[in-house]
Amino acid sequence: MQIFLEQRVMCGRFAVAQTRFERIEQILGTEFPERAPRYNIAPTQTIAAIRQADHGGYVMEDFRWGLVPFWAKDSKLPYSTFNARIETVETKPVFRGPLKSRRCLIPASGWYEWKTEAGKKWPSYFTSAGDEGLALAGLWDTWHAPDGYTLRSCTILVGPANERVSTVHDRMPLILPDNAYRIWLDPAAPLDAIRALLQPFDADQLRGWPVTPAVNHARNDYRELIAPIA
Repeated sequence: MQIFLEQRVMCGRFAVAQTRFERIEQILGTEFPERAPRYNIAPTQTIAAIRQADHGGYVMEDFRWGLVPFWAKDSKLPYSTFNARIETVETKPVFRGPLKSRRCLIPASGWYEWKTEAGKKWPSYFTSAGDEGLALAGLWDTWHAPDGYTLRSCTILVGPANERVSTVHDRMPLILPDNAYRIWLDPAAPLDAIRALLQPFDADQLRGWPVTPAVNHARNDYRELIAPIA
């Protein structure tokens, strides 16, 4: 029951409608490979995230959505880790290590939130006001199985909703402004500088609309899921 409740109140679906994110590439000075569009990404699926490479540049890699810490005995944890609350990210053992030095950007076109009315859950889609895409704040880790298998995994940070999103839901993913990308990705950035970024995104830079309930089923994945409906 605990895992279900966390899925209900957190950011559990997002979309990547663009094949590349030119704004992120311009700010980081790095060109990343194109990716096929996806419109209904759910926890445990493989997603693309950007981290700072060992040589100091930036790389885009595949991660499983749902963080497994390096010290875990098994890759199947008894609790949900696809989201990390900004209020407790520094105190939860699974997240506090990655917060210090293993941070990533998760490119997204937008994400879904649900509002319950008359006993039914109605989805809405939120995206950037200028259609340039969003950079969600993430944490990553690497887990090594006894048989040599290596798993890279990540989580998306979530916090209180801003004025735009709060009409649908009281929580939203942590979206980073342009001037925060390099700081967030720098493993050596002071923790005080990271704490300063744990703020709701500017509501004026977002827009949202109701979408089809077909997004409720993770197997559905097509562009019409993000289209406005009456």
